[in-house]
Amino acid sequence: MSTAIPEAQSSPTLAIHPLQDGLIAVAAAIVALIALYAVFLDQGQLLSPVLGKVAYTANYLHEFAHDGRHLLGAPCH
Repeated sequence: MSTAIPEAQSSPTLAIHPLQDGLIAVAAAIVALIALYAVFLDQGQLLSPVLGKVAYTANYLHEFAHDGRHLLGAPCH
């Protein structure tokens, strides 16, 4: 008398190609650098194409990230 042992069901795995991993890493690094620039260095340059000269005087990104700059120890004024 033989009993059949059911085969282990394998769950489908999502395979990501190494080139795709590299592109995701590069895209993430670019986004991170833009975010760091916006938080630490931007004085209106990023929004000036959209808002014009008011981007320099109102300095929306600077004011939005102002407390975060101080929390991270970055001088801003």
